[in-house]
Amino acid sequence: MSKHEAEKKGLEQTAIDIFVELYNRNHEHPLRFVQQQEKPDALLEDVEQNLVGLEVTHLFYDSEEARLMMSRSELTLPGTEVLDQFIKVINDRVRGKEEKYREYSHEYPCMLLIRNVSLLFGMSDVLGRKKKLMLPRGQFREVWLLSRDFTPDWLLVNLYEIDGGCYHV
Repeated sequence: MSKHEAEKKGLEQTAIDIFVELYNRNHEHPLRFVQQQEKPDALLEDVEQNLVGLEVTHLFYDSEEARLMMSRSELTLPGTEVLDQFIKVINDRVRGKEEKYREYSHEYPCMLLIRNVSLLFGMSDVLGRKKKLMLPRGQFREVWLLSRDFTPDWLLVNLYEIDGGCYHV
């Protein structure tokens, strides 16, 4: 496994761990991590032993910010007008994952987890532009946004229930 692939798998595993912890704190029926895999990235199981897939994607503002997160660059902060571009990045990512979903096993339902690791935009930025978010067309059972909001705590919101509250540590 290449260094890049190992970094990607490590980021995915961390996102899965945070997701399961937050989900279980806020839901009556917990999920359990079964295994990390490909298409989808993880396999989870509920208390009735029903399987559910979890596809994970990491969201950076752009490739320059991604390199910064991997300690490979310096980043200058953009102006506030780029928030709409960030929302477009989210929408493009969701559409791309919907296309990729067609290649998955459909033996069990699948959820999408979007982990926002942007240093520039937090949960409140995204939810403040929620009317510009293009929700998935129902291929994923649930679509979760995992993000910080300029604090150490991770927040979790189901985009299908976007008018509901955020789940947080």
